[in-house]
Amino acid sequence: MIKQKLLQFAFKNWRELLVIFCLSLIAIKTQMDYRALSKAYETSQEEMRLQISSLRGIHAEEIRQREEALQSYRAAMDRIQQNYLESVAELEKQKEEATAKHIRQFSQDKGALGNEIVNTYGFELVE
Repeated sequence: MIKQKLLQFAFKNWRELLVIFCLSLIAIKTQMDYRALSKAYETSQEEMRLQISSLRGIHAEEIRQREEALQSYRAAMDRIQQNYLESVAELEKQKEEATAKHIRQFSQDKGALGNEIVNTYGFELVE
């Protein structure tokens, strides 16, 4: 008897029941899609966190390498500058020695100094 009443009710209101059934399916499908999207979002968030942490590691390594390169550059520049100053000092010393030698030569033998200048620079001595 209850079955008959249910069947009569179902046959009489089959359109409304079909609409309710379809809406229920849509609601269930929407919930499933929402969960899938939520999981995809969480996964993408986790991947982004991993990428950011790996990029931070790479960035830190590059900064370390840059600092090492700068230290190496500064050390090389210090060595070059030191060598330059030593060379300048050596040239200044040689210049002073050569000047003193030429002054001695000029006071002792003017002709020998003239010959040395001619031989060194290719000038001709004009008297």
